[in-house]
Amino acid sequence: MRAKSIWAVQSFLSCFVVNALLMASFYFMAKQVLEGMNQWVDPFLQSGAQALPADARNSFASLKQFLSETRQYLEMVIFGLGGLGTLILWLIVHLQGRGLARRLERPAPSPLSAHTASAKEEKGGAFIAEEPPQAAVVPSAPSPQPAVQILSILQRQGRFIDFLQEDLTLYDDSQIGAAVRSIHQGCREALQDHIQLKPIFSDAEGDEVSVAPGFDPRSIRLTGNVTGDPPFTGILRHRGWRVERLELPQATAEQKYDWVIAPAEVEIEG
Repeated sequence: MRAKSIWAVQSFLSCFVVNALLMASFYFMAKQVLEGMNQWVDPFLQSGAQALPADARNSFASLKQFLSETRQYLEMVIFGLGGLGTLILWLIVHLQGRGLARRLERPAPSPLSAHTASAKEEKGGAFIAEEPPQAAVVPSAPSPQPAVQILSILQRQGRFIDFLQEDLTLYDDSQIGAAVRSIHQGCREALQDHIQLKPIFSDAEGDEVSVAPGFDPRSIRLTGNVTGDPPFTGILRHRGWRVERLELPQATAEQKYDWVIAPAEVEIEG
């Protein structure tokens, strides 16, 4: 049980660190692009640029306003998608790791020797044959079907896989922002339909909370200057999430290879 807890924490931290680095890099590049465009537009809106036509000044003013609004929602869009991607990636890695751990823990069957099978116990002048021990029932390895179903649902309702596989360098920020809204809405509806999430702490982020002795390290991660024994008092930086309910469609058949998340679509003309 402890090994499973450690794996859950380590897999989540790994997914979090990787996605955090990716989102931070993307955020830094996007911020630099927006700041560069602001510096390019500012000279056209200063008092010394009165020679410009009114239409040109209005266009530059509209562009300036668009850059400001994009900068305002940049953190929410990038880090919101990063958090969602971290959750999905962690679910996939966690399920795969649990399956591998169960396969490694499966005991090898020990064949009965002929002497043990034919051994007899003398009791009251009679010989009673010993019954062979019952073979241990080994649970089968978990199927990756739920993880594939989650990806399929997110793809069907929010085009999540299409978005992650797309090369965003080919589009400008306005096109990306318009696409993210529909992707966010579809993925949010998919999660609400099949997964019920509940925050670990009901307090608001930034509030002071207390961590009692015997807390579950899978649910609460302590950071900062952690010394001594609990109880601890600190500032809640993230409320955390736990899965309360997971309802997926019943699979009619299980594929062993070549998992299909979304079928290809071919339009026949004629």
